[in-house]
Amino acid sequence: MIQPIIGSSERLEERRTGESFVDRMIANGTWREEVIPAQVVGLSRDITVFRAQRKGNFIAYDWHGDRDTFCPPIWWDLAIGSGACGLGCRACFLMLTFRAMRDPLRHVLYENVSDLWDAAEAWLSHPKRRPFHTLGIGIDRSDSLLYEGVTGHVRALIPMFANKNDNPQNCKIILLTKSTNVHYLNGLPTANIIVSFSLNPEPIADLWEGKYQDTLERITPPINKRLRACLVAQEMGFETRWRIDPILTPENWISLYEQFFEEAANLNLNPRYITLGTYREKNKMLDLWREKWRLPEMEWQPNELAQEGTHRHLPDAERVNMYQHISSLARRFFPLSKISLCKETHTVRKALGLCNVDCNCLM
Repeated sequence: MIQPIIGSSERLEERRTGESFVDRMIANGTWREEVIPAQVVGLSRDITVFRAQRKGNFIAYDWHGDRDTFCPPIWWDLAIGSGACGLGCRACFLMLTFRAMRDPLRHVLYENVSDLWDAAEAWLSHPKRRPFHTLGIGIDRSDSLLYEGVTGHVRALIPMFANKNDNPQNCKIILLTKSTNVHYLNGLPTANIIVSFSLNPEPIADLWEGKYQDTLERITPPINKRLRACLVAQEMGFETRWRIDPILTPENWISLYEQFFEEAANLNLNPRYITLGTYREKNKMLDLWREKWRLPEMEWQPNELAQEGTHRHLPDAERVNMYQHISSLARRFFPLSKISLCKETHTVRKALGLCNVDCNCLM
């Protein structure tokens, strides 16, 4: 079993018992391993998760911005899982959030789904609910569609959010996925439901998304299949969105993004929002934790990062240059889509004239 480096209290306990935090959760029965077949998750291999009971705080709420970083505090997240989603992405911020307590290749997936659904129903009926409030299905805690074949969350909640009696404020559900599992949406109502895809040019995705440790084959589905899944969702009648985040800048990066947008436009896709983000970290320890969990190295490394607002970023001028190029391409190929920035500083937003609230997680 993988043995990661851990924080001070966990390290003392591991020295005393010889067990890691993950080992202890398995040994005491709090977590149990479950293998989900490849065809259920839409991957090339089976995936292993930990099944557990969530005891409370079924809907998580936090302000992800600060006085320097823009992120509106008007969206909530259904806590369908915990830790990195299991796709092994090598730049995942959740490796820093949980460090030794979550395995990025074995997601903690909660199985008391009816409690989560009851919490969503109560959230909708809260007297302070407003039309601009949104509920993500594991946006910062899982992948919204990767495990739908086992949990059934969207099939239970979409009819509730589409029903005027249950959802008088017409609040929106936000789904965010790197999967192609839109077949689970077939036949469901589309009102108040947003299906968002995490995308990048295929060569860019290869630099940072998850890879199997033995063969270095990509875990995540190819980008062309994700784009075609977006088209299927669009043809079903769902509003679709894209998150192109993180933008990376290897050699010929502008050409790679141009090819990506052109190929996507040729599919007649019509994302309402395209949200952009550059590479950023919560602190300096991300690469250390990637190594300790034995994930492959990223094939691209950022220049020196500096703390600005909630994250360590590339320099302002570099980010502005990147956003200028990518937003120009997005407008050229998708003139009807609204362009916005994710968790970006006010300084950069003003420099680009992108001070809107047309964000992925908002209505």
